[in-house]
Amino acid sequence: MTSYEAIMRAVNPAFPPTGEQRLVIESDAPAILVVAGAGSGKTATMANRIAYHVARGAVRPDEVLGLTFTRKAAGELALRVESSLAAVRRAGLMPAAPEDGRARRSILERATVSTYNAFASDIAQAHGMLVGGDPSARLITEAERWQVMSDVVASFSVDPDVAGTASPARIVEVSLALAAGLIDNGLPVDRARDFFHREAAAFRRLAADRRRFSGMPEVSRDWSKIKDTSFSLQIACLPIVEAYFERKRSEGIVEFADQVATAAALVRAHPAIGRDIAARYRLVLLDEYQDTSVGQAEFLTSALAPEGMPGRSVCAVGDPNQAIYGWRGASSNALADFARRFGARLGGTTQLSLSTSFRSDRAILDAANAVASGLKAEGVEVKRLAARTGAGPGRVAEVRAESRDDSYRAVARRIREVTSEASAEGRQAEIAVLCRKRSYMDPMAESLRELGVPYEIVGGESLVMRPEILTVRAALGVAVNPARNDLLLRLLTLWGIGASDLRALHAWSVELARKQTEPTGLDPRSEASLVEALADLPEGCRFTVPTRERLTAVAAILERLRSCVHLPLDELIAHCVSILGLEVASAGSQRVKTSIDSFIALGRDYQDQHPGSGLAEFAAWLDMVDRHEHGGEGESGVDELPVDDVDVHPGVVQIMTVHAAKGLEWRDLVAVPELVEGQFAPRESGLSSWVSDAGIFPFPLRRDAAHLPAFRAADHEGKIEAGQAYHRFLREDLPEHESREARRLAYVAFTRPTEELLLAGYSRLNGRDVARSAFLEDVRRRTAAVPAAGAASGSPEESPAPGPPDPAAPGSAEGGSSPSSGPSLAPGCTPRGRDEQPGAVPDYSGRPLWPTDVLRVPSAARLAEGRDGRAGTRAESRADRAHAVRMLIAEKVEGAREHTRRRPYMTATEVVHMAEDPEGFLAQQRRPIPRRPSRAARTGTELHARIAEFYERPATLDVDAVLSAAEQPVDQDAVTREEERRMLGVFEASRWAALSPLAIEEGLAVVVGGRIVRCTVDAVFDTSAQPDLPDVTIVDWKTGRRPDAAGLASRELQLAIYRIAWAKAHGTPLQSVGACFVYLRDGGTLMAGDLDEQQIAARMDELSR
Repeated sequence: MTSYEAIMRAVNPAFPPTGEQRLVIESDAPAILVVAGAGSGKTATMANRIAYHVARGAVRPDEVLGLTFTRKAAGELALRVESSLAAVRRAGLMPAAPEDGRARRSILERATVSTYNAFASDIAQAHGMLVGGDPSARLITEAERWQVMSDVVASFSVDPDVAGTASPARIVEVSLALAAGLIDNGLPVDRARDFFHREAAAFRRLAADRRRFSGMPEVSRDWSKIKDTSFSLQIACLPIVEAYFERKRSEGIVEFADQVATAAALVRAHPAIGRDIAARYRLVLLDEYQDTSVGQAEFLTSALAPEGMPGRSVCAVGDPNQAIYGWRGASSNALADFARRFGARLGGTTQLSLSTSFRSDRAILDAANAVASGLKAEGVEVKRLAARTGAGPGRVAEVRAESRDDSYRAVARRIREVTSEASAEGRQAEIAVLCRKRSYMDPMAESLRELGVPYEIVGGESLVMRPEILTVRAALGVAVNPARNDLLLRLLTLWGIGASDLRALHAWSVELARKQTEPTGLDPRSEASLVEALADLPEGCRFTVPTRERLTAVAAILERLRSCVHLPLDELIAHCVSILGLEVASAGSQRVKTSIDSFIALGRDYQDQHPGSGLAEFAAWLDMVDRHEHGGEGESGVDELPVDDVDVHPGVVQIMTVHAAKGLEWRDLVAVPELVEGQFAPRESGLSSWVSDAGIFPFPLRRDAAHLPAFRAADHEGKIEAGQAYHRFLREDLPEHESREARRLAYVAFTRPTEELLLAGYSRLNGRDVARSAFLEDVRRRTAAVPAAGAASGSPEESPAPGPPDPAAPGSAEGGSSPSSGPSLAPGCTPRGRDEQPGAVPDYSGRPLWPTDVLRVPSAARLAEGRDGRAGTRAESRADRAHAVRMLIAEKVEGAREHTRRRPYMTATEVVHMAEDPEGFLAQQRRPIPRRPSRAARTGTELHARIAEFYERPATLDVDAVLSAAEQPVDQDAVTREEERRMLGVFEASRWAALSPLAIEEGLAVVVGGRIVRCTVDAVFDTSAQPDLPDVTIVDWKTGRRPDAAGLASRELQLAIYRIAWAKAHGTPLQSVGACFVYLRDGGTLMAGDLDEQQIAARMDELSR
């Protein structure tokens, strides 16, 4: 039997596993719980574990199942597993198959790696009809959930008493919270109804208790806020929830939670299905298990650990210190729950640990351990993070500015310094700013913008909330619904209509309405319409000439839009952009142009997914997205699900929430702002509970109620006892629970960097002193922190005289950092100097008041003119029109140089088009014209789909599929169905059909020369066993003829981008990655794209000039 050492030498000879990792790799215990600290190499360890047990003959590859939460994580695990198994095959260590004596090389014997939701969905679709499920049901988005529930509420007769106290939006919110809670916890509606009625009756009974809270003023105050609780809103919403469930059934739509619930019901009602699933997989890996809910855990237990099935091993991997999704139902006790559930089914649980961090340097680990010291995991042993062999000293720096603005500016200056240091080393820096809430992102972005530091906001900046898109939405919204005065006000403000003019316009609208309503007796104020007033402006001196011209211009725009609302959404949006003058206004602002392009594409996608819908439905859907997917800011600061496609982009500062950063790492710097009391700090006040907030599902009804703060009115006989219990619940138990979640969030943030962690705060806010966050105090106290030289502090005793940093001082950049040195101030973290004041606000003299970027900040003079509405003359109006003409001419002359070529987001196909036809590419980017996909594109896409099906992988839409016939590259010819079948036969007979793919239709992103390029590769193969090919080969299928020399040069750039994108995404040396075109007409292969990163950047720079 092959030895452990031989297998590990084959899999990863350069980095032998640690002693802890070896225990995990070799264990064959039935139930294994691995507590894996941040950066401890759990993915590599799990891949090595699979390779070891396959090589030892304990399991076949197709008997392995790996589950995780996101598609990205599943892809990374699958790649590691395939790579490890390929290494075992190359070393000749794959055990012989008994049937023919040959080593197992069949592509059918593959490990199954998926997401938890996809795993449940597959089971629900395959067997759901057995429990009344619909296998053809369509999965809906979060915004669609709100839209469906809104329709149900609008058609429902709500109790008048409730309707008088709760808005329709609030009723929708509460109904959805109840629906989600019932699904997640497997409860019928009647169970919730009985609970609320019992609790309401208990509060009525307690209210009859006449005793006073003598000597307990705080208890009395807290009780007085809930003593009349009747749960009337929740009770009134339960019939709405029932109607919502029925609507989903009748329309054939489901949520993620429905799929998990259906799968769980299946394996409970039909244990044979669970046994059949478990029999397929003898080696199971459950990743990020700390983020599972109790409902998911029950399903996984039934499906993967049925009783009476020995000879199997289920391994759960997680970190209780990184359990940050409690707000969406994840159980804080998930790991201990695994040990109990699976141990009982499989005969005991073995707990192992991975505590060596291969990511962070020593000082950063000290900070992470300090903040984690306040966490206790019930039933699970969690070790301190230990530094890897050869770890650097690291650096933990604190910014303590006086004001919030100066804190962000100090962070931006440090980022600029780190960027410059990396550039001096000939590389691009990896930097992130991690925020607890999305509201922290804008001031950080503004500070970086002041210094000219490139950045991107990841997962937090909603397209539909960007200022230029809000303006387009306002125009479209008024065009389809003239009663939306709120939207019209945005347009009027944009055109410089000041407050006095708005009052005059409103007065005129009321006057018009009075004339129309005199015979009816209706209130003219409620019937007044600003849109009608715009269309019928009065004569006389009510408005100045410039103001009248602006109002007339807005009325004309709305009239033009109303005349074309029948157009397809993408064309209508493009038309609206043109009418509003956004093309001229966005000259020089790539961010605005990119937003517009994305919004046009969003409209196209919406109409494709919702046949028969129009502008009215699209506008309503956007309002839902605005309000419920990106508009609100709960404690999580993120959407309902983890961000799935976030990658580290060197050369661009990435601003994101801590939740979105989970699983990522940045080499150079991670900054964490707002580490002050009341912000990124423990939660001690202002908390909501299920008792006082109908939007929170009751804790006693949750499956993990035993691990949540407890209070039930029905549990108490008298008011005094109930009041004291509620006071403890609200003031002690709930804050402790919420603070633990915040502390875990801080731990995740602190463990993202390799070399430097920058912790930022300030000493004064709104005229009062602000203390440091308790998390920052823990770092300072437990690492013997001292005030750093040059710190800008709000208190004199913490403000040493500024001076150069002492290279020998503990914690300095030169001297390193150690547990005894504590945080040090990053150089440049003093308040902004006079030489770094932001530039003056530019004077936007044209109408409308478009600025050069998304801030939309007009000049003070123009604002003053808009306020009084009387400034300006006819000569000024002519001057404005002349200025607009000059802007149009300038845009025409400069557009070819300025538009699009510096676009931060491009696709690899766009790079090719830019190389082949620069002017045509620019024209299309500046004004996208929807075109019908050519037959060549459609046929090529279908052929790609069939090839993907051959490998049993889903196909995605290639960028080329949206191109017109005239835009098709030379190697994408139109083909007949007969030719298509012949080309599929050519593929099946080729060497590629016999190889095992590492990826099919995988999306990638890479930063090259400061530009982010996104692409989708057709196929990636492990070709390490092929003597004429590198270790990894990327294949791009082609249905046309080969290009000439000029065409090949541009297409070669595309393959070169594929190579570097794959190499960076998967940590593979670039020289080990090849790329080729495979021409399916004749089966020929053309290797190309042998360019390095510098050559690619140089080619793209040349195209941009």
